[in-house]
Amino acid sequence: MKNLTIVDIAREAEVSIKSVSRVLNHEYGVSPATRARVQAIIDARGFKPNAAARSLPGSRSYLVGLMIYNDEIHYYYSALQTGVMRAARRHGYHMIMEPMRGYEQEDRPAVLKRLSTSRFDAMIVPPPMCDDPAILDMLDELTIPYVRIAPRTQLERSSYVFMNDSQAAYEAIDHLWQLGHRDILYVGFRETGASEDRYEGYTRYFRDKSLVPPYPLMEVAIASAKGAIATGEAIMSARSRPTAIFAGNDMIAFGMMTAAAKYGLTIPGDISIVGFDDSPGAETVWPPLTTIRQPITDMGESATDLVVKGLGGDLAVKTKEVQRLDFSLVIRGTTAALK
Repeated sequence: MKNLTIVDIAREAEVSIKSVSRVLNHEYGVSPATRARVQAIIDARGFKPNAAARSLPGSRSYLVGLMIYNDEIHYYYSALQTGVMRAARRHGYHMIMEPMRGYEQEDRPAVLKRLSTSRFDAMIVPPPMCDDPAILDMLDELTIPYVRIAPRTQLERSSYVFMNDSQAAYEAIDHLWQLGHRDILYVGFRETGASEDRYEGYTRYFRDKSLVPPYPLMEVAIASAKGAIATGEAIMSARSRPTAIFAGNDMIAFGMMTAAAKYGLTIPGDISIVGFDDSPGAETVWPPLTTIRQPITDMGESATDLVVKGLGGDLAVKTKEVQRLDFSLVIRGTTAALK
């Protein structure tokens, strides 16, 4: 006989998987009637999910998972790892990274098995997984509590930590505008909600001035340093090029700087560049990069604090919480007044 799953309980109770998960984890957000109906089915069918053992004192694994999409060296995930690890240790937990690259091509049972056998007590879910309903459904089915970082959709599903990417981009464009630049190009990705929000901030700035943005998004085809350089070379070699570039992250900004040097252009004399992240290289590259400082490490730390928060140290997040962290514009040497 097929083992009863949380999906079967949800189907029989005519509720969502998330509602069943909330009942199992004693979370908020379920009406008394729904809770009673689900609990009655659980009791009648003798449903005891393996994952439920995580909630029993003394049987925890003391492992907090951090999903990462790109298992190559990447500042964003490295900074998140630092924050998650710092908070996890403070609470007596260990952090384990869970690579998810290519999960879209895996069979759902294979992903479920991988996540369940890892015995995570909780999970931190950053972009792009944080906006994938399939991932969230699987975590709910396994009753693994999670907190998301910078989600753009289904905000009601969980606690999350974010910064205002749209406003950060808006202020980056305003900095260039105040320097006299009008021909400003945005170079970025479309792979995450945060990337979309940055592009929205770029377009909103021009709309607020009753202007049409001078360029559509210039998308980096391959999310890598080589891809950024190749895109930069296409920009710098063009007959007509912008006077300023706002890059969706520092890696892209570095690619723009490398391409500019290859074509004999000076920064900021011939072209101004603003990045996004304030990664370690931003201060040491020449000229030092003007960039948006994103509190990535703090977001990882705050998300971990949230996921272990609860009565008596219970890992289930009892109430949905939202934390917004601040950004700042760090002005260095890659931006100057338009000549």
